[in-house]
Amino acid sequence: MAEYNYRKKKEGGILIRALSYCVNLLLILAVLASCSTVETNSMGSKSDGLVKGHYTHGVSKMRENDYQGAFVAFKRALDINPADKDSLNAIGLVYQRFGNYKEAKESFQKAIASDKNFSDAYNNLGITYAILGQWTESIDAFRGALANPLYATPDRSYQNLGFSLYRVGKYDEAIKAFRDSLTRNPNNSGSYFGMALCHNAAGRYGEANDAMMEGIKISPDYKGNVKKAQNDFEQKRRTSTGTSQQDYANYLEILNY
Repeated sequence: MAEYNYRKKKEGGILIRALSYCVNLLLILAVLASCSTVETNSMGSKSDGLVKGHYTHGVSKMRENDYQGAFVAFKRALDINPADKDSLNAIGLVYQRFGNYKEAKESFQKAIASDKNFSDAYNNLGITYAILGQWTESIDAFRGALANPLYATPDRSYQNLGFSLYRVGKYDEAIKAFRDSLTRNPNNSGSYFGMALCHNAAGRYGEANDAMMEGIKISPDYKGNVKKAQNDFEQKRRTSTGTSQQDYANYLEILNY
């Protein structure tokens, strides 16, 4: 939602033509002023509808994994209204999908500028920072998402915050974030896996194993099947790189406690 950094603004307005002199000049001007207001409102409503239509089309394209088509749709929405927060957030996800992280960050930041309480944009910005290994910035972004008391899915940002805190060695703070995630969504198995990593790093091996087993038990992928989880972790350890590879290696280690 790519290698495109188009920012074209459209100028709106109503062209007022010169009126020839007539006796009823004041009345004509009054009528024109009234018509101008109606036309402007009508144009605004039509533009809003077009923006929403392009945005909805882009979302449907994303669901079809047609990210190029999604980009075009969101771009059309932003051509009409460059400050539309939903389209900015969505096109940021497309940039992120294509690995254009600079453009992704800029889009999420613009979405936040349009709405300071836009938690989804904060969360997506935090994920982008995390992908780049910019953990301090990701922590700030996730906390920005959680600052909104009306955020509908705070469990996601609490979990993401927990992993970023884990990366910088703040294990107890990370565990608190994971627990906050589980308070809001008890079926969030990823938070149990995150807690297991934190306990393991802190040398609390029994707690690490307990958390790991709880995560495997509620995970829809494993449903308590430890052998299946072990095989999956081993496969992902072989195909992953960097911090993800180390995480899966740690999971396997924890299962042996």
